[in-house]
Amino acid sequence: MPGVSQGAMQMGRYVARVIDAELRDVPSERAAGFHYRDKGSMATIGKWRAVAEIGRAHFGGLLAWLAWMALHLTVLIGFRNRLAVLFSWIYGYVFSRRSSRLITRGAPGELRQPLAPGTPASPPRRS
Repeated sequence: MPGVSQGAMQMGRYVARVIDAELRDVPSERAAGFHYRDKGSMATIGKWRAVAEIGRAHFGGLLAWLAWMALHLTVLIGFRNRLAVLFSWIYGYVFSRRSSRLITRGAPGELRQPLAPGTPASPPRRS
C-alpha cells in the first residue's frame, strides 16, 4: 500500500465491514481479501498552484489547487473542524505565513556557501 491516507481510509472501511460481519455472524468479504483502488493523487506545489492526477485526467494550476483544498476539507470529520481549517488556511494566505506550510529556515548556526570544485574542506569551527 502507498503510505497515503487514501490507502488507510480504504483499509479502515474494509476492516470495519469485516468486523461488523463477524459480529453479526454473516459471511463477509474477508475471503476475497482487501484490494486497494487508486483514486488518484494531488499535491500542492505553491501558493494557488497544485497538480492533480485523477484517472486519466491530469491538470494543474488554480483548478487543481481548489480541488486539493475541497478534497482535504471534505474528508475532515465535523463541520467545526472544516471551518477551523478553512479559516486557518485563509489567515495563512492573507498574511503570507509561509512557515506554516513550508520549511523555510535552514539548520541552526551559520549558513555556508558550497565549496568551489577542488577546494579542500576546512574543519568546522568550535566556539
